[in-house]
Amino acid sequence: MVRSLEEMELYTKKIEVNKLTPGDILAYDLYLDHGAMIIPAGTKLTVNHIVRLKNMEEKIVSIDLTKVYIKSIQDSKVLMKKAMDGKPITKKEVVKMLQPLLKETRREKNIVRLLLQLQSQDDYTFQHTVNIGIVAGVIAKWMGYTDEEELSKITIAGTLHDIGKSKIPMQILKKPGPLTPVEFEVIKKHPRLGYDILNKMPSYEDEIKLAVRQHHEREDGRGYPQGLVGDDIHPYAKIIAVADVYHAMTSKRVYRGRISPFLVLDHLHSNMDRLDTEIILVFVKNMLNCLIGSKVGLSDGRKGHVTFVDPKAIGYPVIRLEGSHKIIDLYEQKDLTVEEILIE
Repeated sequence: MVRSLEEMELYTKKIEVNKLTPGDILAYDLYLDHGAMIIPAGTKLTVNHIVRLKNMEEKIVSIDLTKVYIKSIQDSKVLMKKAMDGKPITKKEVVKMLQPLLKETRREKNIVRLLLQLQSQDDYTFQHTVNIGIVAGVIAKWMGYTDEEELSKITIAGTLHDIGKSKIPMQILKKPGPLTPVEFEVIKKHPRLGYDILNKMPSYEDEIKLAVRQHHEREDGRGYPQGLVGDDIHPYAKIIAVADVYHAMTSKRVYRGRISPFLVLDHLHSNMDRLDTEIILVFVKNMLNCLIGSKVGLSDGRKGHVTFVDPKAIGYPVIRLEGSHKIIDLYEQKDLTVEEILIE
């Protein structure tokens, strides 16, 4: 059953007033110091609103991304349904779906914070579809891609990487536990199925189609569906593969909870023979830069801030406990783990 927007969780982000743009929606009522409300929650901000906020010397406000994100999720479902029914999915449709989220990507440079802000309780398959496009585009920029057309292709390919799953039985996709060998062989068909879907539509460039077909290929030849190695794998597919593994492991699934980003980055760093080494190194470095200073919840219920991550022990950051000056090195206290990253 589709829930109304009113029933959805509120997705908000704090933003500096000087980064507001007309059309942003205010998340919470805004009051003057003496208690009078000046702008109610839900207001679509105009140029005049933004000027007023600047004149009031407001520094930061919260905007509501609920409609933006939920619409993207719903649009993703529509695209998957069209693919399942054999109907064409135009490149123009995908670009239109992504535009509001790309706007937030340009404003929010910290990809960890952005993904947390866009963390949905909705169906994992559709959340994953939307977010991989965003993450793949960010990684491409970190890798030095600057051409907007090329960045657009990578983002579109990331968004469509699992479109072939529209042809996979739902009972396999949503199975609350490990797949049998037979079921896994069915799942392994989705990259080629996705390629076949896009190959029927002339608007998609070969690079996009190849990235969709090859996003599960691995450097050591142990990937699928073709068992390609090294330079035989398209660069876009290599970027999407890293984004795919990171987001899948850090997301809540029907058969397990989220895995700490630190442990996932450690896993990626320790398995560089499977994915592209250069992409992994760039990705881990930039993600750790985003995570330093972040607020975290520990497995014993305490909270703190990340102060340091040893490159040789990525999974075990150093934490300064909230409300005190006590420092905990998780490498020395391996009974403790980072359970979640918290938005401040």
